Amino acid sequence: MSGLKRGYFHSLLVVPVIALFCLGKVYSNELVIGTTFSPESLSYLITEWEKQPNAASIRMLNRTSSSLNKLFDDEKNDNIDLVLSSSPMLFYHLQEKQRLAAFPDKFSQGKKFVPEILQKTTVAFSLSGCGIFSNVALLENAEVDVPTDWSGLISPNLQGLVIMSSPSRSDTTHIMIEALLQKQGWQQGWALIHQVMANVGTISSRSFGVVDKVQAGLGAAGITIDNYANLLTHYNVDPHSVLIFKYFPNFPVSPTFIAITTNSTNSRQASAFIHFLLSNSGQSTLYHSKMGKYPIIPLAKSHPLYATQQFLFSQPTIDYQLMLKRQEVVKLMFEHQIIHRLAQIQENWKILYQKEQQAGHPLPELREIL
Repeated sequence: MSGLKRGYFHSLLVVPVIALFCLGKVYSNELVIGTTFSPESLSYLITEWEKQPNAASIRMLNRTSSSLNKLFDDEKNDNIDLVLSSSPMLFYHLQEKQRLAAFPDKFSQGKKFVPEILQKTTVAFSLSGCGIFSNVALLENAEVDVPTDWSGLISPNLQGLVIMSSPSRSDTTHIMIEALLQKQGWQQGWALIHQVMANVGTISSRSFGVVDKVQAGLGAAGITIDNYANLLTHYNVDPHSVLIFKYFPNFPVSPTFIAITTNSTNSRQASAFIHFLLSNSGQSTLYHSKMGKYPIIPLAKSHPLYATQQFLFSQPTIDYQLMLKRQEVVKLMFEHQIIHRLAQIQENWKILYQKEQQAGHPLPELREIL
């Protein structure tokens, strides 16, 4: 066979293969979700979705917020169809890069808890509250009451027993730090953060690692959100459990957001997945003990989680514009003024506690210096 004929037949073979590949890519029955949540925290939701008629299978890419953001700088971006996270900063950056598709009005139900600046591209389908996850046995050993607020974490008896993540690694932690700064004010907020950090024994690489470390006895109290705690406490149903979660009072909630990407090759299934999340069936999935979240649709008054959901509904809203405006400043402040100086901060407070114990009373002059 001549070279010309061989080339001709080769092209005949290649073209159908390319066509099949392209068709497979466009009409793939797989949804790819880029998320900042741990796979374990979403596995039950995915299982329930895949029980739906004609539902696409789901592949999850678990990344930090910054990693997901960078992933979208690449045109391929692993063919992500949906972004699912509690980080409004992530959705804002992706929206600015025109990586998120506009939502039709049919999803208006999911926009109630979405910042106005994101409402064209993003919906919320669940809520989580912020607070403290505690190991009661370790607190009793330290002779400390179960903390219910940031100020409950500053006891000298808690040195080395507090666990939290860093805002540079966890946008959930960033939101909680920012909410505290907005509530307390810039100066008083940072002063309280410094004092809490004096007791931190472990800085978790991710926010969902906080509860695991508290459960393992590596710390007595950890700053986190309720859904990770609820996976272990089952919504605090056991009053005798050594693990307990307490909400911060008068503190913003953390909605879970989702958006369809502009490059989604399966936008119809992506839209169907969001419909499922906002449906009665999807919403009831959220408060299962394997999920630990709260739905945005109001529960019946007779429901055991009704009171807590109403509590979350009543919490103040964070100033998203202010948070977005100073997000890099807050991260840098935390890293350079706290993380890089953590050993010195903890040593200074340790010396202060010793001097106050010797004096038999607080030493406000020294506290102001710290």
